[in-house]
Amino acid sequence: MSEEQKMAVIQREFDRLYDPSHPVRNRLEELDSVKVVRTIRETLKR
Repeated sequence: MSEEQKMAVIQREFDRLYDPSHPVRNRLEELDSVKVVRTIRETLKR
């Protein structure tokens, strides 16, 4: 597979997952509501 074909696949999958109606995107946006995730993010900001 050429580099251009690889990039096309990556872009296509990114676009698919970035769609506001895709369940993966929705779950990722909800991660901040999980206390453990908030704690880890706060720790990493330090």
